[in-house]
Formats: sequence, C-alpha cells, structure tokens
Amino acid sequence: MDESLFKRLELHGDAVVQLNVQYRMNRQIMSLSNSLMYEGRLECGSERTAAALLALPFLRSVQSELTSYAESHPQHDLAWIQATCRHWSAGCKPSDIGVIAPYRQQLKSISALLQSSVFSGVEVNTVDKYQGRDKSVIVFSFVRSTADEGNLGELLKDWRRLNVAITRAKHKLLMVGSITTLRRYAPVEKLLNHLQQENMISFNYKSRFKFKLLRPVAAQHGVGRTCREPTNIFTVIHRN
Repeated sequence: MDESLFKRLELHGDAVVQLNVQYRMNRQIMSLSNSLMYEGRLECGSERTAAALLALPFLRSVQSELTSYAESHPQHDLAWIQATCRHWSAGCKPSDIGVIAPYRQQLKSISALLQSSVFSGVEVNTVDKYQGRDKSVIVFSFVRSTADEGNLGELLKDWRRLNVAITRAKHKLLMVGSITTLRRYAPVEKLLNHLQQENMISFNYKSRFKFKLLRPVAAQHGVGRTCREPTNIFTVIHRN
C-alpha cells in the first residue's frame, strides 16, 4: 500500500503512454512540469488554457501582516499559508483553494490554523489524495527544516509525485519550504534552479524576522519585468 501508482506502472512500461498535451494549468505553471519531467515537450491544448489568469490580492499586501504574525508564530511556513489563504479567499471561493503537505503532522498543523469560517471549504491533503484532481489555487508546503523531514524525503526523491503536487494548480501556485532541506534532493534542486532562472523566487527570508521581497515574475508569459497583476507562481524560501 506504500507503493505509489506510478511505481506500480513502471513495472509495466509497455502499458504507459506519455501525454504531451494538457488542458489544466496555464503556461507558467506548466513550465515547471516541463523543466522537471517533460523536457519541454508538454504543451497547452489551447491558448485559453495557456493564458488563463486569476486576479487575486497581491502578496505585497500580506508582507507587513506576515512580519507581525511571525514574531509570535515561529512556524513561518504556516504563517505564510494562513495569510495567503485568507487574502486569496477574498478573491475566489475557499473551495477553489487547496493545500498540499507531505506528512500528517504538517497537515494537522495547517488544518488547525484554518479552523476559522473564513477558510471553510479550503482542502488540506496529501499529494496522493490530490492525484487526478485540481484546484484553481494550490499552496504546496514542503517542510520547515531538516528535523521535520520524515515522509518528505520519499516525496522529494520521487520525480512523479513531486510533479503531481506542482501540477494540481490551474491558475495560482504558492510553494513554501526550507532551502536547506530542499537542496538535498535532485528533483527539487532541478525545480529550484528553474525557479531562480525564471525569476520565480518571490520571497526569500534569511533570518528570523527579516523578509526580502524579490521582483515578481510577470503575470503574462515572459520573464524579467514587474507587473501590477498578481503572478501565477510564488515561491517562499527560508534557510533554517
């Protein structure tokens, strides 16, 4: 039961056909999957899919609130998740927001923070539970530090399950994690390199309560220019 569906399918390679056209996610989110798994072969089935955007409150408005929140809540990852879910739920239905976490304790911690009626409908679950499904907005929480790894190691070593996690989002994807932990795994190392090259590391904090806001990637296809519209991908990393 611990073996993923993809692992079982690998034993019968002749029965597997790779699909190179998708109608779920926009072009920017698809670029992550292309970098991680498809080597540029994955395409959007229509221009409507490729250019799909969801206008939500921009994360700049969250930064001052988050700094204050983090002073009394050392679990920075959870602070980001709660703050972004609260702001983004103002722009879409909570049921359109999904949170993915790698292990049960993280799921419990996140669920406890989302008890308010404001978050009613936000789904918090594991990668495997999201298999074959999608949400307009996905928040992917990796882990706070190496001390918490547990089942995370198995997830981050599995290229396919990691790919499933980042491709559940149709319009918006937020990823939060410790770069010290994530750099230890080849699949995530490749993903982080792509994010850095494409200027998709949106927030980076190196010390306890000091946050650095990096220039966001443009909302439309292309890189290197700031825009008023919210970006499609946010990556929040810390070094502890």
